Amino acid sequence: MLPWFRKKKEPQTDAETLAQAFVDVKKQQTGRETRKRRALLWRKYADPRILVVLAIVFVVVIADGVRRENLEFYAVVTQATGPGRARVARDEPVQPLAVDLQLEDGGEVQTGQNCWATLDFPDGSVVTLAPASHLVIELLEYSRGGMWRGRSFTLGFGHMWARISPKFGERSRCRVHTPSSVAAVRGTRFHVAYDPGYNDTQISCNDGAVRVDGFRGRAAMIAGGASTSVAYGDPPAGWQQIDPQTRSSFAQPALTRRIEPDSWLKSTELRLTSILDLPLSILGIGKSSWAIGAADYARRTAAMEALRRMHTSISGYPTYPEFLDPFTLRELDFRPEDALRILENFDGAAIEKYERSTQGFVIWARARDRARTPFKLTAYGVQRISEDEMPGL
Repeated sequence: MLPWFRKKKEPQTDAETLAQAFVDVKKQQTGRETRKRRALLWRKYADPRILVVLAIVFVVVIADGVRRENLEFYAVVTQATGPGRARVARDEPVQPLAVDLQLEDGGEVQTGQNCWATLDFPDGSVVTLAPASHLVIELLEYSRGGMWRGRSFTLGFGHMWARISPKFGERSRCRVHTPSSVAAVRGTRFHVAYDPGYNDTQISCNDGAVRVDGFRGRAAMIAGGASTSVAYGDPPAGWQQIDPQTRSSFAQPALTRRIEPDSWLKSTELRLTSILDLPLSILGIGKSSWAIGAADYARRTAAMEALRRMHTSISGYPTYPEFLDPFTLRELDFRPEDALRILENFDGAAIEKYERSTQGFVIWARARDRARTPFKLTAYGVQRISEDEMPGL
């Protein structure tokens, strides 16, 4: 209907005006009461004191999660039955072996003639050393964001047993190096013995599987109940059954005790710190903080530079070495301190593998970034490669 044909509204009487005023007042009162109820509910359930308490609880939980993460960078001596020596970290003074010592990267344990020692790790993994043995902790790594672990050890001489916990992690890697071999393990119990007089390593697997690599040739996989030996510069020998004495040695209490599942609190805390990896890393909180992006790039760059140093060294030889110790590079005649500075830039504090070919040589290595980025070094230089190009069995 057109505006000029609309019926004009009749003016209200005094009674209607008064009634409308009462309606408006009631609406206002109802609105005020609704807002008041909401305010009361907010004060009841979101009292500032409650919010402060919740914030404090959250901070405490995160702080405890960071504390648990920091423990991943230590091995704790839980047993020492006799005299021995230890070094808690690289360049630290030697001291008597004692229970509750915390060992980090570069830490060492040397047991005496009547000393058995046990090292425990936060995930339930354990390492035991027989008398007259020497072990170096090359690397203890933990990635908060990926929740994976990296551990590398060198057995200089003697006997060691290890049990890798099921909680170690699917993406985690543990390697045991001797002067003639490398054993890569995950979720298993195994024994490694090295005799410096014969320069020979004996590796036995009680359960699970162990990948055994010499410094030349193809690696071998041994499963539960099998053992193999590796001489310096040779590939692994054929496998054989574990002898009864070695088999019975796996009955040690430290290797058979129950591994308790993580408490709900620990699982929750580590999951929260993993989710909050970005802000925690930016703030530099905890030993797992890698400063997202910048640190990953720096670690990849450092790995490439270390490979270039190796390229300069190896190119100066009239012939390329037949094989290469991945943990020491001793065949390249680096000074030990220089080799250490090179290898600390790689995942596991070691190169992955070296091969000499008729055309030259190939060195495979991984950076210590979150993705463990693979690289290849040839006579032509350093090249970033894909996972498919990394050597397998």
